[in-house]
Amino acid sequence: MKKNTLIIGAGQAGAMVAEEIQTRTSIKTHYKVIGFLDDNAGIKEAYGYPVFGPVSSIGEVIRLREINLVIIAVPSATSAQINHIFDEIAGLSVTVKIVPGLEEIIKGDVHWRQIRKIKPVDLLGREEVGFDPAELSPLFNNAVVLVTGGGGSIGSEICRQLLNLPVKKVIALGHGENSIFKIKSELMGFSNFSCQISDIQDRNKLSKVITEENVTHVFHAAAHKHVPLMEDFPDEAVKNNIIGTSIVAELSLQFGVRKFVYISTDKAVNPSSVMGASKRIGERLVLGMNGEATKFIVTRFGNVLGSRGSVLPLFINQIEKGGPLTVTHRDMERYFMSIREAARLVIKAVTLDSGKLFILDMGSPRKIYDIAEKLIKLYGFTTDEIPIQITGLRPGEKMTEELLTFGENLKSTKFSKLSVSDQDDHALTRKRFDEFKNRFNLLYKAGEIKKIRDLVFEYAV
Repeated sequence: MKKNTLIIGAGQAGAMVAEEIQTRTSIKTHYKVIGFLDDNAGIKEAYGYPVFGPVSSIGEVIRLREINLVIIAVPSATSAQINHIFDEIAGLSVTVKIVPGLEEIIKGDVHWRQIRKIKPVDLLGREEVGFDPAELSPLFNNAVVLVTGGGGSIGSEICRQLLNLPVKKVIALGHGENSIFKIKSELMGFSNFSCQISDIQDRNKLSKVITEENVTHVFHAAAHKHVPLMEDFPDEAVKNNIIGTSIVAELSLQFGVRKFVYISTDKAVNPSSVMGASKRIGERLVLGMNGEATKFIVTRFGNVLGSRGSVLPLFINQIEKGGPLTVTHRDMERYFMSIREAARLVIKAVTLDSGKLFILDMGSPRKIYDIAEKLIKLYGFTTDEIPIQITGLRPGEKMTEELLTFGENLKSTKFSKLSVSDQDDHALTRKRFDEFKNRFNLLYKAGEIKKIRDLVFEYAV
């Protein structure tokens, strides 16, 4: 029996979907186009099919026309628009699929094989900033770029995006062999891509990489990011997030790297966790190293969708196991952005000379509880079948995150979703940092873990 199909969007993408269903035998034997929905009131018919009305009428049309499949054929649809459609059909026995976003479509053509089920990122972070290689290419021409944490979520995406530019070489450096093996396997077809296994605290190894490869740009994404774990192991947060950062930054300055980009987090703003406090010290440290030879830049943003530390993989894993989904507090909020969008904005920040601290526009924060509910519905369940369990705040967690510290004022840049802060008075001096290291070493040797935690917060302000 053919599936009655309703296409949302009577534009070019919708036309291509309808044409494929009409003309391809392997498809038309299983699907039958019933009509379209489109918010353009002037369109009454499209490609020989009726347009039943606006998208808001979708529930009524599905019931009256006995629709089995809805295809969202609007490549430019935002997360808000997709959420609206998703909410309108909640509870109806209908399958929903979607065409890729504009970034995923080659030359604007939509093919049946590209149509897929809705993914969590469609509901939470489908908006994408543009990435014009022609505009950015002159600033990366012949560049040799080292990406620390290159096997991680954001580091590996920075590598992918950089390979769209005329770089001489991209080097992904990481401590975890599995993540480096994965990105190496994916990008092995690029002759200008290579990998290095190394701890960022290994000064000799890093010196060799930077000098032998003639590195011109560094994207420092390596960090311990797990908030509760760093509460338990503040010494490791210091060693990796602070000492490791200082080593990479010092070597970049010593060997004349042109641009150094520090990947920070919203958790560094008025930090309540050791992880956030360690990242705030990292911010202050690199800003204090700005000199004539090397420009040090901080880029700060919130959670990236789909990263290993993101709530999405956790929730999906919990759904696949039958629940429950664990949420620490019903009112907890977080900022979210797609990994690709964050990586592109970070790369764009390097091309600007208008400041040192750049903030990525994350939009409005989302309630974690609402995301859990949305995912349960997306996977075809109810909260009775997959319950949500409130577990309570974990050590170091905030109810909401912030992107600005006190006194930071934002100014726009020529790039959408990328702003610059004009604050420049919270840099950490070399003398003060040496003092911090000496105090840490004494506490570390004495095994004074609690006092190490207090030390990190003392130097984070």
